[in-house]
Amino acid sequence: MPFAHNAALMKNILLLLSLTASALFAQTNDVPPADISTNGPIVTAIDGYAARVDGTIITYGEIRESVAPFMPQLFQQYKGDELAQQIQATYLGARETLIEEALIKEEAKELGLALSPDVIDDEVNRLISERFNDDRILLNRALAARRMTFEEWREEVADQLTLRVYYNREVTRRASVAAEDILAAYNQTKENYFIPAEVKFRAILINKGTTEEDRAVKKQQAENVLQKLTGGADFAETAKEVSEGIRADKGGAFPWSEPKNIRAELRPALYSVPTGQISGLIETDEEFYIVKVEERREEGYVPFENLSDQIEADLLGLEQQRLHSQLMARLAAKHFVERY
Repeated sequence: MPFAHNAALMKNILLLLSLTASALFAQTNDVPPADISTNGPIVTAIDGYAARVDGTIITYGEIRESVAPFMPQLFQQYKGDELAQQIQATYLGARETLIEEALIKEEAKELGLALSPDVIDDEVNRLISERFNDDRILLNRALAARRMTFEEWREEVADQLTLRVYYNREVTRRASVAAEDILAAYNQTKENYFIPAEVKFRAILINKGTTEEDRAVKKQQAENVLQKLTGGADFAETAKEVSEGIRADKGGAFPWSEPKNIRAELRPALYSVPTGQISGLIETDEEFYIVKVEERREEGYVPFENLSDQIEADLLGLEQQRLHSQLMARLAAKHFVERY
């Protein structure tokens, strides 16, 4: 689509919204440490400070935990140096996302944003139901693996929920697209939605043969077949009986095709024969053809009504990206940020 979201920014937005309690139990023990020599900080198995936002410290351990769900796919898709580069990019992206998360938390704290205990309890219960099937034993095992108490986890859930509430207020809910902008975007990119003329047709092929005698016999055969068809014979059944083409077993049926992609000798018939009608005998150097046009789609454009929802979603994504960048720039200027 012409308004595809900027991948880097959208990844930040999605990661920011996905770093909720559902990701708190990602296991990192089985993820190999990265041995990376590309530009930027090298993420190793040794824990330490990765960044600081005001008084909040972001560690390499937190980065590894946040990227753990993405690691199996990276190890499946990439190898060698390319794998190292992808891991490095993922780690650096996660660090920036955690910085953004910390910035929002600091801002929410300064603003005194707080959620009621009932709202937090509802979110905790939802997570326990969705992630642990209401099984407190599984929850306690997951918490033990992270050396975390239930109250500590509840506080983390509250922080993440407050983060999402603030982000929704500042970005998601503020983003909007005017109806005239959607139509203007469609008109500006209309050529991307052009649909060429297409036909669905059947064809019977009869080879001419190699000798003059063969050619005379084959021509008579082709004329007899054409006469039979104009007399009302079923085209598909006739094609199965007499056609020497590669689609004879399918009744000579061809899928939707642009005439320009079909051999030149057949194009005039595909353009001019009325829907449901049969062509005359079409002769090439080596074959005779008879064509039946079954359906036709005239060239044109995908209607605006069919695309307006998708265009609106794409424009809305771009507006969210703008608001996201604007918000992060403002918060970064207001708070102390240091990367190690």
